[in-house]
Amino acid sequence: MEKVLSGIRVLDFCDFFAGPLCTRYLADCGAEVINIERPGGADSRHMPFQFSGQSTEYVNNNCGKKSLGVDLKAEGSFDLIMKLASTCDVVVENFRPGTLARFGLTYEAFKRVNPSIIMCSISGWGQNGPYAQRGGADITTQAQSGILDLTGEPGRRPVFVGFPVGDILGGLNAFGAICAALYRRAITGEGEYIDISLVDCIFATFRNEVPLYLWSHGQQRRERVGAFHYLHSPYGVYEGNDGYMVLNCPRDVGFARLADIMGKPELATDPRFDTMEHRFAHNEELTKEIEEWLKQYDYVEDAAMVLQEMRIMAAPVLSVPQILENDPQMEYRERLKDIDHPDLGSVKVLNTPLRFTNSKAYVEGLPPVVPGEHTDHVLRDIVKLSEEEIRRLKDQKVVFTGEHA
Repeated sequence: MEKVLSGIRVLDFCDFFAGPLCTRYLADCGAEVINIERPGGADSRHMPFQFSGQSTEYVNNNCGKKSLGVDLKAEGSFDLIMKLASTCDVVVENFRPGTLARFGLTYEAFKRVNPSIIMCSISGWGQNGPYAQRGGADITTQAQSGILDLTGEPGRRPVFVGFPVGDILGGLNAFGAICAALYRRAITGEGEYIDISLVDCIFATFRNEVPLYLWSHGQQRRERVGAFHYLHSPYGVYEGNDGYMVLNCPRDVGFARLADIMGKPELATDPRFDTMEHRFAHNEELTKEIEEWLKQYDYVEDAAMVLQEMRIMAAPVLSVPQILENDPQMEYRERLKDIDHPDLGSVKVLNTPLRFTNSKAYVEGLPPVVPGEHTDHVLRDIVKLSEEEIRRLKDQKVVFTGEHA
């Protein structure tokens, strides 16, 4: 069964997370992704956490890609990149705006050699505007997108989301935009330039927070609420004997079922709890009632399963180790994939979450073990250079092969 993007070739100038996540999804879907690595290798090769000289971040973000070692500062690199771009469908980069342009690698330059090419730039604040040249690490984009202000306990210091949400949203939006552009090109034959901002991607998720402030003419705003919902109750994180459970049961009919399960049906008609608004106003008292019932169970998972059986949304709060060691759904959904790595041995990496019925998407192939690992293959079989031309580029230090990071 053919992968959904088989036949697509991607020229990848990305490093760290947002861009590599995007191109990793493209690779999972069957695209041939050629990552340009500078002398010394990608910075993400040196990121924590390291095992046998390999970075967990680099390995998981670069499965199935090829590494072409190129020094973009070397004379002759521009012509080489243009020859390669003429064979590609997509270019992806995630540098600060203007970085690639210093080497002449602009959308206009790529279009001259490949009129139907699609280029996607991923950055913190986008390619234009007063903030365009600001550094865009995930935590800075969380700060200036508004999400950091909404995360944490009320009245206390904001806390950043426990995973790089800006990078992830940016990478996924870039992936979706590229697929949309490929579809449009299939119809019209036209290429596209795509400008993805991490801050834009986070801000676009504020479906309630933005209209709440605007439509109330500044009279209302979302505040940090910590472990509970900002409008609904019961809806939040509840403490049990062995950990925590989340519960989502704000509607009257569901709360009545919950009260029956708790052995306190009178709570459903208690004036403090008889409507969603009343429950929210008395959330602290209701939380005590729920946690008192929850403490009857040795394990929060057992309580959650009782609630699920009665069509009430509940789940234990699991750690990553708990999921890896004791979650049958993870294995059934094949969230991990085994690879045989020459340095790491047999290890598991993150599989793609994309699932198709009439095509496939999955991890296929190792990440480049060393920078420039596929230089000879790309130059010989894709760019169609002679052995003499390849040797000359190596002698001139335009390209390199197999340098250890």
